[in-house]
Amino acid sequence: MDLHERDLCGVSYARVMRIALAALLLTGCIIEPPNDPGPVGGSDPGWGSGWGGSGGTGGYGCQSDSACGSGYVCARNGECTTAANVRVVHATWTMHDQIPTDTTCSSAPKLDITFQTSGGEDFGFSPVPCNAGKYTIDKLPLRYTRVTLARAGDYYGGASAAFDTTGNAALDLPY
Repeated sequence: MDLHERDLCGVSYARVMRIALAALLLTGCIIEPPNDPGPVGGSDPGWGSGWGGSGGTGGYGCQSDSACGSGYVCARNGECTTAANVRVVHATWTMHDQIPTDTTCSSAPKLDITFQTSGGEDFGFSPVPCNAGKYTIDKLPLRYTRVTLARAGDYYGGASAAFDTTGNAALDLPY
C-alpha cells in the first residue's frame, strides 16, 4: 500500500501531508507587527519592519515596482509614484558623539525611525538596530524632508534632522 492508497477519514495520507506542509510554510511567513510601532505609531499603516530597500511589511500599498504598473515605482511608504518623485536618503547617527557600537548603544539597542513631511505625514520602521549607525531608504518620496530617530517606544526623546540636498541627515542621539 503506498501513500495515495492509505485513508484517513476519506482523505489520502499524501493529501493530509500536503495540507500540513502548506500550513507549516504559511505560518513560517507570517510576521507579527511590533508591539510598539514607534513614536508616531498607533495604527499608522506606514509602520513596518525591514530595511529601507527590502520593502518591509508595512501591510498596505504596493510591495514591489511590478505592482505599480508601467512607468511607476513602489516607494518605501507603499505608494506608487514616478521615479522622478523619489530619492535615496541616508540617516546616520552617533551616540553622544560616539560611533554606535554594542557598548555605546547599550541604553538604546533598538530604535524607531520616522520619516516626516512638512504637512504632517509620517511613516517609519521599527526596530532598527542602533549599532548599525546608518539607515538607507532607496525610494523615499521627495515630500519627506525630515527624519526622527529614537529609542524604541521613547516618544519624547531621540533626535531629528532635515535631509540635505544630497539626501543625508546626521543625528546625535542623547542616550
